[in-house]
Amino acid sequence: MPLTSLSWDAAPAAPGAVALLLHGGSIEGRQANRPWSHNVARLYPIARAVAAASTPKPLAVARLRFRWRGWNGDERSPVGDARWALDQVRVRYPGVPIALVGHSMGGRTAIYLADESDVRLLVGISPWIEAGDPLPVGRDLTTVLIHGDRDTICPLWFSRETVEKLRAEGHGAALIRVARSDHAMLVRARLWSRLVTDVVVAGLADELGGAVPPWPDPVRSLAERTVGPGGIYDI
Repeated sequence: MPLTSLSWDAAPAAPGAVALLLHGGSIEGRQANRPWSHNVARLYPIARAVAAASTPKPLAVARLRFRWRGWNGDERSPVGDARWALDQVRVRYPGVPIALVGHSMGGRTAIYLADESDVRLLVGISPWIEAGDPLPVGRDLTTVLIHGDRDTICPLWFSRETVEKLRAEGHGAALIRVARSDHAMLVRARLWSRLVTDVVVAGLADELGGAVPPWPDPVRSLAERTVGPGGIYDI
């Protein structure tokens, strides 16, 4: 049977926060995920970018590889794997705040874990959201969804609807629509890495020592607005 695995791209001794990255998958599937599987590999450049972020306090970065390719109906296969990964993070870094960063199926998985007490930030990258999924609501949680406007796999309007519902209920939430980009993040790939990195750093600024860039930066400025007033933005 395939095993769930957790890989660390940055594992400092005393981080201010941890970013846990969750890759995508499919509706059904009992195929094992491999390190070279395309759904797994799509998060490599983003993980490297987040791990390279310059912050006053260090940021730990881990990638989870799910056992199975699919969500698999009511079994919700990746959710159990992600709970296991959270437990591993807590053992290594007890009490440290966590950001969940999930692409596609990983984004859906993160939504199901949003109520975990130490999760402070949820970053959904073109998340797969279905009617009937819970709203990502947790204690002191901020949700930022980033979605390509040419995504033909996971509809953008589900992300918009989720953010609008959260904001209507008084929760911190934002949507960034990435113009001319697709589900696989192959179009404007560098921008995706920048957006995710800057949202993570801005969303965990208090935990990371109030990291601020030394010069005005439009992407970082956008990221700070998403975790501040929230709303819907285009880039």
